[in-house]
Amino acid sequence: MTKKTDTHAATATTNRPTFEIPTSITIVNESTPLIQKYGKSTNSIRSSLSTNQQHPDYYKVLSLSNDPSIFKKEVHGLLLLGLSALAFTFSALFVKQCGNKLPIFEIVFARSSIQLVLALASCVLLRVNPFGNKSGVCLWLFVRGFVGSLGLILFFYSLTKLSLFEATVMFFLGPAFTTVLVAILFNDTFTVFDGFCSILCTAGVLLISQPRHLFGRRDDDNSSKDMQRTFAIVCALTGAFMSAAAYVAVRKVGKRVHFMTHVFYVGFIATIMSLVGLFAFQEFILPQEHLLVDWIHLALVGLLAFIGQCLLNQGLKLAPAGPGTLMRMSEVLSAYAVGGIFLHEYPDLYTVLGAALIVGMTTALGIHRWQIVTARKAAAIQRRQSRERIRSHSSSSGTEPHHVH
Repeated sequence: MTKKTDTHAATATTNRPTFEIPTSITIVNESTPLIQKYGKSTNSIRSSLSTNQQHPDYYKVLSLSNDPSIFKKEVHGLLLLGLSALAFTFSALFVKQCGNKLPIFEIVFARSSIQLVLALASCVLLRVNPFGNKSGVCLWLFVRGFVGSLGLILFFYSLTKLSLFEATVMFFLGPAFTTVLVAILFNDTFTVFDGFCSILCTAGVLLISQPRHLFGRRDDDNSSKDMQRTFAIVCALTGAFMSAAAYVAVRKVGKRVHFMTHVFYVGFIATIMSLVGLFAFQEFILPQEHLLVDWIHLALVGLLAFIGQCLLNQGLKLAPAGPGTLMRMSEVLSAYAVGGIFLHEYPDLYTVLGAALIVGMTTALGIHRWQIVTARKAAAIQRRQSRERIRSHSSSSGTEPHHVH
């Protein structure tokens, strides 16, 4: 963790750079299109192996560094992650406030257009090509932007029909979908533990949605409202799946482009999609009542989301993997607090239990996948060191080296 990565000049340095990214990196609420340096660096793992330790210290998932300088950076990273969670939560709060008066596509357009302008300005300041300057990435950047934009639209819709807490928790299922997608598309390992966590996440969804044929507590008079709620839950789950698909696209791109390029693509494509959706399916409504307040709310939706993206990107660079994954829970906690304080939304016991299952299992999935990736890196280093020792011994003795499988 001591070696900093220059994200501006980061490139793909291995034959399979994108296959090393743990699924603990997710795009919650379209919060990050980035690849952070979670997990121990290669030098760190090599150092632990060179001290004749039989097992490297990758199992110390939740620990912080004992080095004072590194410890400060890690704490700083965790603080940035917490602040980013607050930024995204308040952005979602303003989406709910605007959703009572304005069409969903109009809110998405406001958020994405602000993100587009800020991302383009940042690319100019950082001297970054917003469209990407590496061959073979434009298609995946487009896919990333398209599925990310679709997930954003679905999440915004679910925010207007569900409580802030429920919508946030449902979108939190991204890591579970990511684990399945990575196993299917990249032939990655899908363990019994992954399956167990996924099943418990499904149970959490049932506790939150509380379908009538299982709970049987709702009156026939509320059938239309139940249908709206069910459709909103489906939209939230589909949005979470889109976030997992966006992760797959990010994984294919790897570190070949600056993170602001990802932000630009999502803002650009979401702006186009929201405009098409607005004029095709809805009607543009110019804020009239409390004009200044409504415009401020729309501006804050985009501004807070962009600030949250930048904070999260920097926080993920500095925070260690385990505590960084746990800090993702702060977004759910802040959604619970903000929803109760500003919207007077108080979830029932079933919803709280379902949220606890989803958050707990997705967090466990993230940590588990990070351990697997780190263990693979450690094993690869051990094999490389073994080959180097055999070559060194063979060259000194003048014999032909044997192949190590």
